[in-house]
Amino acid sequence: MKVLIADDDVYTREGLVEAIEWRRLGIQEILQAEDGSQALQMAAAQQPDIVITDVRMPKLNGIEFAERLSAVCPECKLLFISGYMEVAYMKSAIRLAAVDYVEKPIKLQEMEKAIGRTIGYIRERKEREALLNQKVDIDRRKLAVALRTGGHSQDEIIEMCEEAGFPTDTSYISIIVSRWEGKTMEPSIAEQNDWGSYAGTALTEQLDRRRELLLIPLRHRNERGMVLHLAEQICRRKSGVRIGMGCVVSDLQEVPRSFQESVLSLEAGFYRPASMIVTFEPNLFGQHTVSGDVYLEFHHCLKHKPQELSAWMESYCDRLMAGPYMLREGVVSLFSSFAHAILNEKNGMLIRTGKVYQLRETERHLNQCQTMKEVKEYILGMCLAYQEEVKETSIYSSVIRAVMKYVSAHCSQPDLDIREIADHVHLSTAHLGVLFKQETGTTMKQYVNDYRLELAKSLIAGEHFKMADISKMCGYASPGYFAKVFKSSTGLTPVEYRRKRSG
Repeated sequence: MKVLIADDDVYTREGLVEAIEWRRLGIQEILQAEDGSQALQMAAAQQPDIVITDVRMPKLNGIEFAERLSAVCPECKLLFISGYMEVAYMKSAIRLAAVDYVEKPIKLQEMEKAIGRTIGYIRERKEREALLNQKVDIDRRKLAVALRTGGHSQDEIIEMCEEAGFPTDTSYISIIVSRWEGKTMEPSIAEQNDWGSYAGTALTEQLDRRRELLLIPLRHRNERGMVLHLAEQICRRKSGVRIGMGCVVSDLQEVPRSFQESVLSLEAGFYRPASMIVTFEPNLFGQHTVSGDVYLEFHHCLKHKPQELSAWMESYCDRLMAGPYMLREGVVSLFSSFAHAILNEKNGMLIRTGKVYQLRETERHLNQCQTMKEVKEYILGMCLAYQEEVKETSIYSSVIRAVMKYVSAHCSQPDLDIREIADHVHLSTAHLGVLFKQETGTTMKQYVNDYRLELAKSLIAGEHFKMADISKMCGYASPGYFAKVFKSSTGLTPVEYRRKRSG
């Protein structure tokens, strides 16, 4: 805390400074003024918590000083000292809400007790204010949820607004601020004065780790332009921030609609990565139910015209990106089904392009895509890998293709052997070995070993898996054996290989 001592008697001031154990009382800084005018200037500049002032001072007496003090330093508390105990002065002190009054000549014990009482009063006031602020904050957050979700009567909403100090007779706009690029939301943007005069009146709610809702009351309906201007300034100053804005509504019961519009506007950023702010448009999103024709076209390309699969997929992605848009959740579901169909054709794995695609990884990756462009690039990569697989295996007979497909599906089994593969294609091991060598130029055993090694390289380069997991996925009996085989083939341990690939 900070104390200002105002007294024209230097000995009184210095005596108080020297004699009282201020730090024990919780006072860190002591200021001095020799008259009322100087004390008023210092109080305005320094904002002390307590002012100890003599009633009789030159230029401004204690009572006059106290009257003006409330305007420049409204939170500070007064402690009067004087040898004059006239009733008029006492009444003035009471009127000015002086906490205490100490008579001259000052007794240090009485002064310390008076200062202690004043400090206690201040602490109690701050505790009450903190509790009140906490209650108001809770009330405002409850109100934000109630206005966002709807379902309350007009009377209930008005009562909640009155408790939270939120206006009930104006227009409103819903805004969602999102932190993208893997960053979580900073402490409430509304509390950082980024929204100017709206910061103090807006209701805020943290929707999740990345999104914060602001419900802003407008003084005039046409203030939407000012809010948009502030949003643009925020996006210029803060990298990775995206903002979705709903329409202005003129009634509290319409706030849920504005909120849903802000959600959809933010969702549109999935298709418009260059737009840091998206304002709601009526036809922004369509009622997308994926027709059977889409699946038929896709599966026809997949099975009968694989060389056209990438072109078809690119065209379909471009149609989605042209709008009206599909909700991101629907996009992830749709393209996950495409990815699973592609991988099921190859028993769950593609490695021809140097990147591993697996059933269990595709949905996770698609869920992490922040833009439709990323979804498009990922699914086109899968289509390309699939086409490469089809192209490379098309030169072989149906028997050899069946063998390769079986190895791809079962390579994680350490006990996978030639007899098992031969049984699968209904041939003897000797006969299958001869056919495989004639068509591929390599033995079955060597093909399995090479396949496992190439898969391991791709998985290591991806940096998503632990070495023990890669060993198991590739069908090696143990991590130690995997490391031994890998180093024998590449000259590097798996860890060294990953480090070298990552640069």
